Amino acid sequence: MHLGAIRFVIMFLQIILYIPVQILFIPIAIIGIIIGIYKEFGRSKKLGVSFSAGQVLQSRWFMHYFDTRPDPHTVAFTKKFPCESHFCLWSIMGALIISQRLFGFATGLATVAEPEKADLAATSGSRMITFDRIMEKYVDEVEQIVLPGAGFDLITLHFTNGKQVEVFELDQVNTLNVKVETLKKAGIEHEWINYIPVDYERESWIFRLLEAGFDRRKKTLFLWQSVSLYLEADVVQEALQGMADLCTGGSVIVQDLYSASYISGEYSFLAKRNMRLIEKMGEPAKFGIDMSNNPKAAVESFLHECGLSMKNYIQFGVKLDIEPFYCIVESEKL
Repeated sequence: MHLGAIRFVIMFLQIILYIPVQILFIPIAIIGIIIGIYKEFGRSKKLGVSFSAGQVLQSRWFMHYFDTRPDPHTVAFTKKFPCESHFCLWSIMGALIISQRLFGFATGLATVAEPEKADLAATSGSRMITFDRIMEKYVDEVEQIVLPGAGFDLITLHFTNGKQVEVFELDQVNTLNVKVETLKKAGIEHEWINYIPVDYERESWIFRLLEAGFDRRKKTLFLWQSVSLYLEADVVQEALQGMADLCTGGSVIVQDLYSASYISGEYSFLAKRNMRLIEKMGEPAKFGIDMSNNPKAAVESFLHECGLSMKNYIQFGVKLDIEPFYCIVESEKL
C-alpha cells in the first residue's frame, strides 16, 4: 500500500476512535463552560484583575497537556487560580488530550508554529515559545530581569529558579496580589522573585522598581510582553524611554508590537473578534504600528524615537505571504 494511503487510513481510524470519546465529554463540557465563563468574566471583574493577563495561562496549559512545553507550575497555579477553571479546560480539551495520548490523534494544538510561519490564529503559542527562547538566551548573561506588566505568566518561575539573577515583576496592585496569593495556595516556591504591585495612576513604576532594589549599574533584561497594545502611544513611548534610561551597557529590552490594522480590527474577522472581546472586558486596544509598508523600518523608527536601537527583529508570518500584523523585537539603549 502507498505510504500516503497508509497515513490516510491511520488518520481515518484515529478520527473514528476520537468521535465517541468527544461525545462522552459533551455533557461535561457544557458544565465546564458555564463554570469557566463565570470564573473568567465574573470573578476577574469582581476581583478587579485584568482579563487579558489571565489568558496566557490557557495557552501555557494547552502546551503542557499537548506535550509541546512541560509546565507543571502553570497547571498547579491554574487549579488554585480564582479566575480560571482547570475543570473547564479539561472538559473542553479532555477528549483531544486523551485521544492524542491513547491513539495518536493529533490536532494543531499539539504543534507550535515557528514565528515566520505563524498566522494570527497560531500567534499565541508561537509568541510564548519565542519569549521563552529569548529568556533562555539571556538568563545566564544578565544580572537582573524585569517584567513590566507581568500578568499571570509564570515564565520567570520556569527559567530563573536556582539562577544567579535578580527578578522583578510589576503589575497592577490587584493582579499581583491575586498572583502571589495563588502561588501560595498552590504551594509553588517563588521567594526569589520580587513582586511589585503598582498603582499606575498614583505612583511611578520606575520609583517602585528602584525602591524594590533594582540596580541601574547591573546588566538587565526587560521583557515587556503584550502590554503596549493596551496603552496610548505616548504612554508606550514614555515607558520605553524609562526602560532605556534605566539600562546600563549590555542590557536588552524585548517587547512585542501589533500592527495598526490589527488593533483597529481591520486586519481580519479574527482580529475584529479579538478586539471586541477585550473591549467588552474593559481593556480596549489602543496602540499599533503602521506595518503596511516596510514594517521593519517602521518599528525601527519608532524604537529610535524611544531612545532604543533595534538589534533583532522577528516578523510573524513572514513566510506565509500575508499582511504583517505582529513582531517581537530585541533592542538596546542608543
